[in-house]
Amino acid sequence: MTQSRTENLLLMLMGVVILLMIANVGLFLRMNQLQQEVLAALQPLQAMSSRPQGLELGTRAPDFVLPDIEGHQVSIRDFAGQKVLLGFLSPRCPACVELFPVLGAFATEQEGVRLVVVFLGPEEEVQRVVEEEELVFPVLMGDEEMSKAYQVSGTPFFYLLDERGFIANKGGANTLEHLENLVEVGER
Repeated sequence: MTQSRTENLLLMLMGVVILLMIANVGLFLRMNQLQQEVLAALQPLQAMSSRPQGLELGTRAPDFVLPDIEGHQVSIRDFAGQKVLLGFLSPRCPACVELFPVLGAFATEQEGVRLVVVFLGPEEEVQRVVEEEELVFPVLMGDEEMSKAYQVSGTPFFYLLDERGFIANKGGANTLEHLENLVEVGER
């Protein structure tokens, strides 16, 4: 009886080992499948990172004429002779929403640089943001053509334009420190 019990235990142990091996193979196959799904999900992000990240430094900023939030036509030429921090924002962008309160402080504290914001999004939503945040700087209504001309692939994105209208610096920013750094580095 002891030998048959030992044989039964060995058979059960072998069965458990075989089941564990099958489970490992299944786990390995599932991990490979998940890896392929993750890589496929990352492809759009990789494509985004290969898109242009704005115009080249030192190039002239493209001309534009856009309506402001009150319907008046505003041109880049209206800011000739001034340093301009030109921001591209969206009322639907979470990073932009966090930046809205900071923009007012930047506009009032930063001497020698004019803040101008181009909003990309529905006019009703932009109007709501302007009213809620009490924005005190020019707010322009952008469009897809403007985004393409400035090669803006995401928001928030900023250009520092020098007094002659050339791009002195560019980049994303979502804090007051980032905005100040964009200006500081661009003025060197």
